[in-house]
Amino acid sequence: MHLSRLLFGAALFLPFACDSGEQPKIGLPPARAADGADAPKVPGPPPRPEQAAAAPATASAAGRYVATALPKHSADLSPRMSGALTDVLVEEGERVKKGQLLFRLDARASRLGIAQAEAALQGATISRDNAERELERQRRLAQSGSISAAVLERAEHAFTAASNGISQAEVALSMARRNSGDSTVVSPIDGVVTKKLKHVGESVTMMPPTVVMVVQDQSVIELRARIPEAALKTIREGQTITAHFSALELARSAKVVRIQPTVDPQTRTIEIVADVDNADNLLRPGMYVEVELAPPAAAVAAAPAEAGKEQPVASAKRKRPSGAGGPL
Repeated sequence: MHLSRLLFGAALFLPFACDSGEQPKIGLPPARAADGADAPKVPGPPPRPEQAAAAPATASAAGRYVATALPKHSADLSPRMSGALTDVLVEEGERVKKGQLLFRLDARASRLGIAQAEAALQGATISRDNAERELERQRRLAQSGSISAAVLERAEHAFTAASNGISQAEVALSMARRNSGDSTVVSPIDGVVTKKLKHVGESVTMMPPTVVMVVQDQSVIELRARIPEAALKTIREGQTITAHFSALELARSAKVVRIQPTVDPQTRTIEIVADVDNADNLLRPGMYVEVELAPPAAAVAAAPAEAGKEQPVASAKRKRPSGAGGPL
């Protein structure tokens, strides 16, 4: 009787278990120790160093700081008068000397201005001479009492005005000649032409200035870098640091020539300026460069090498005593 009731209850419960949608999970039983307890988990081997993700190198950790490479001197050359270019005598990449003629503008208007100023000076000279003769005549008449003092005074004023006209005409002539000289532009420095922006026949203006070409002195490359203010404890003007040019796989010594007097309050950095010699013309402005606040490794290694040089020792062969034979 009891068995039949149990079978009847199991039959009633079976549909509900099937409708629940849960599937029985099949898996291996957990491993057990010899005494029946669960086996403890054994930690795996630690990851190898090369498998661990490397931390990104920072400027402070590496001791290097990105710098800007600039030419020591640069000149944007513009005309000193407006007009059309008649000659451009150099090309990009060409080396020029200080005082070398670079380009020339149409100077016909300037030459006409000189001729006009010369003619004005001649006219002013004639007027002055006529006023001088008239003044002498009026003085003689005034001595004889033929004219009044007012007439003589007017003659003196005319002579003074004519003399002032001479001075004005001379100044105008000087300005015209100077304007004629402004039609040519020469290089203010020794360097190389890095840009040529205008060509023969193009019109250029003095205001606003039209840049015709750019000349740079690249014999020395100027490096500008911002370093943390904490580095002020170790950096000094005149100190030698290292500049790394990654594109050329080249490291060169640089001399700190200036440390800016103020610290940026937002970034807490200060700018330093260093010069790198570029006599071989391998370096270029705009290259990617990093500065290291330490002298080059070769210079550091040279000092211990010099200190570690041994003095020349005496000959390894000792003088053999008289009468003794065989090796010592």
